[in-house]
Amino acid sequence: MSSQPVNLFVVDDHPLITQGIAGLFSGIPDISISAVAHSLAEAKAILREKGNSLQVALVDIRMQDGMGMDLVRYMTRHYPHIKAIALTMYDTEDYLRAMIQAGALGYVLKNTSREELLEAIRTVLAGHYYFSQATQDVIGQYILRQQERPAGRSRSGSSEGIHLTPREREILELIAQEMTNVQIAEKLGLSPRTVHTHRRSLMQKLGVKNSAGLVRYAIEIGIVPSRS
Repeated sequence: MSSQPVNLFVVDDHPLITQGIAGLFSGIPDISISAVAHSLAEAKAILREKGNSLQVALVDIRMQDGMGMDLVRYMTRHYPHIKAIALTMYDTEDYLRAMIQAGALGYVLKNTSREELLEAIRTVLAGHYYFSQATQDVIGQYILRQQERPAGRSRSGSSEGIHLTPREREILELIAQEMTNVQIAEKLGLSPRTVHTHRRSLMQKLGVKNSAGLVRYAIEIGIVPSRS
């Protein structure tokens, strides 16, 4: 990094996280935590006040008053010099894609080391992408999706341009079997929170509002047989 410290903007609605990041960089002359926000509204107010001096933003994905990708999109439009890094617990392709499309250059999980987070900051400052080592499988899936770009119905279980990952198909099949998030988590070796995230992602991707809509889609594409 340069001799001048990097002005860091931390956006997360959990004070323990923001305090932890402050402690992580305590004593490191290269980093100056110049602003902290615990909501999207607070983040936008800070940007209006000191956005021109901020250089890198660490942004959580799910906030109490909205989604981090909306803030990244706002920064990309009004403060394009600020390099955004998603700092999150979610390692799903949908969130990764949404953050990249919003303008983020980095995607790092919250269980990362200080060294990796510093490397992410250095990398995005140079104008390059940085993805946490823990998300390499997700990155690979995302790249494959970008290369495939299926149109129309495909044998992989997608229609109308919708492509489901193998994990999404697996979870959709179990939802169609009327299994709960806890039951699915136990069967697949995941946490119930991860299953919940996949369920919400599926509903958003397929444009349905509840589990019944997911079951109808699973029947439509042949994942499970019709009950009629």
